[in-house]
Amino acid sequence: MQHHSLLRPVIKKEFIQIMRDPISLAVVIMIPIIQLLLFGYAISFDIKHIPMGVFDQSHTQESRQLIRAVTASSYFVINNNTGSRSQLDALLEKGDIKIGVIIPPHFADDINARTTAPVQVLIDGTDSNVGGVALGYFIAAAQGYSLDISQRILNEHGAASLLNNFPLLSQRLRIWYNQALRTENFIVPGLIATILMILGVLMTSQSVAREYERGTMEQLIVSPVRVYELIIGKLVPYIIIGFVQVALVTLIAVLVFHVPLKGSLLLLTVTTFLFLVSAMGIGFLFSAVTKSQQVAMQMSFVGTMLPSLLLSGFIYPISSMPLALQIFSYIVPAKYFLVILRGIFLKDSSVSVLMPQILIMVLISVIVLTLCIIKTKKSLD
Repeated sequence: MQHHSLLRPVIKKEFIQIMRDPISLAVVIMIPIIQLLLFGYAISFDIKHIPMGVFDQSHTQESRQLIRAVTASSYFVINNNTGSRSQLDALLEKGDIKIGVIIPPHFADDINARTTAPVQVLIDGTDSNVGGVALGYFIAAAQGYSLDISQRILNEHGAASLLNNFPLLSQRLRIWYNQALRTENFIVPGLIATILMILGVLMTSQSVAREYERGTMEQLIVSPVRVYELIIGKLVPYIIIGFVQVALVTLIAVLVFHVPLKGSLLLLTVTTFLFLVSAMGIGFLFSAVTKSQQVAMQMSFVGTMLPSLLLSGFIYPISSMPLALQIFSYIVPAKYFLVILRGIFLKDSSVSVLMPQILIMVLISVIVLTLCIIKTKKSLD
């Protein structure tokens, strides 16, 4: 007897079940938007408005120029101009300032004599991240000040004046892909991959586990529906919802966070489809293994949230992790989708450049769907 495909009825049934709970559907679509806005604004690796204290013993035009050079950006804010070293130490001890700058009395004389002008910098090391960043910002500002002085001497006295005792240090720095070093350009694509990974697994795991708990999954399995039709039919509606989520968060990334979308929308669509299949296939597999909504939810959070945040390269570089974690990261789909998203958004990467990540996501999707078919078939026994 000829078998008629029952894929369309399974998809229709799943859509009907989804539409019966419009509030949950609206929440599922709104969650990635809220999370992207919340984390996009909250997470920042840029540290600004670092409170700084200055003990200026020189009181000259040169020392004031240095202070202006350091505070010209929004990285430092002068919290206090102190009259003594002990006042500066007290401010650091109380935590009122994070960085203290001591300019010696002979600072201007050293500058005008074209010799090294020492400046002492005190850093509050209780927060190593802030302290390290503050030191880096100050060094960069001081180097900029030195170059300005060198350029002024060069203009006034000619090149010969710099040859002996005031060498001109020229740094040529070029930054590719994210010229302004905007944190949003780094964070937002990573958030998109992480949020979609977590929600994709969560949505499908809950849907399938619900069928098992109600006993309707067994009815579907023993019906004429083929196993692959059942799995595809369950996944298609959620993949469509996933595309709606992707479209919305992409619009927010571009319009709200001003992340440039330089690459191909077609490539973004195709790779998003592969990612959603792998993520939602994992959710299906979790629910097929546990057959319980509660356990499936726990597995989804543990199995996707931590790996997506920590092992995808979103926050920490994978190369700096222990070897065991580097190996484990190879099975995290968000790791590959993150590279693809940053490549499409920021670099206009081509298919050939992203092909390794695309092929690995195809492989993960095939393996996950195959495991889903095997596990679901075993339920027939």
